[in-house]
Amino acid sequence: MRSLVQLLLSAAVLVSLTMDAGASEKKFEKKFTVSGGGTLTVATDVGSVKIIGSSSNEVSIAALIRGRERDVNNFEISADQSGNNVEIKGRLRKGGGWFWNSTDLDVEYVITVPHEFALKMNTSGGDISVSDLKGMVKGATSGGDIGVGGVEGEVDLETSGGNVHAEKCKGKIHMETSGGDIRILTITGDVDVNTSGGNVKISDVEGKVRAETSGGNIVVKVIGGNKGVYAETSGGNIDIMMPKSIAANIDAATSGGEVICDMPVTMSGRIDESRVKGTVNGGGNVIYAHTSGGDVRIRAAD
Repeated sequence: MRSLVQLLLSAAVLVSLTMDAGASEKKFEKKFTVSGGGTLTVATDVGSVKIIGSSSNEVSIAALIRGRERDVNNFEISADQSGNNVEIKGRLRKGGGWFWNSTDLDVEYVITVPHEFALKMNTSGGDISVSDLKGMVKGATSGGDIGVGGVEGEVDLETSGGNVHAEKCKGKIHMETSGGDIRILTITGDVDVNTSGGNVKISDVEGKVRAETSGGNIVVKVIGGNKGVYAETSGGNIDIMMPKSIAANIDAATSGGEVICDMPVTMSGRIDESRVKGTVNGGGNVIYAHTSGGDVRIRAAD
């Protein structure tokens, strides 16, 4: 009897695997007429999300779902409009028997919205890309890269496992990753970034800067006036560049290297190759640079 039961179970598993083995795909498309100033909300169990600002008065949604036939059929997308706001949901229906509960879906959303639109996004497994918008951008992904370009407005984005990139933006930037590098380029506004396992490069920023990493190097280049810099790493070097005319209070230290400041500093306290504390050009907002395992260099950018 036991052998017969085991045989039947094995046959059931084989049938299930055979039924789910075939590749399949389906598309979702929908459009809404809106005006500027609305909000797009995206919440999806799976999928990369690419959002592009345009001069049209439409929210245009195109999604491609690919994977095993059963998984594709079990994934549902809905899109609804309320006034000037649009909400998109992507849900993987539960079920599928005792023997096969995993999924291997590839979902790609490409969405265009008016330039003046706000975004709220959340995906459990995919990249996020946003470009050419004037509005707040807020969201998170549990496993993908984040890229932002040409956004005018506050940006607040997080990923649990990817690289982060923002370029040519105006407004406050807050971005975090638990396992990747961060690149922030040509920003007018404050920058606050954090990674648990990568390098940080921040270049041509006109605003206050805060950068932290637990396992990489930090490079910061500030332009314009000094609004303050905070840079801290547990396992890398720190390189800060700023205009030579900048006024600042310097607080730089390392536990495993040396501190080099190429700018004239009026020192306070004891002189030590592993610490520099003093003022530049009479003092101003604090330039804080501390590392536990590398060198610190502060120098003129011009």
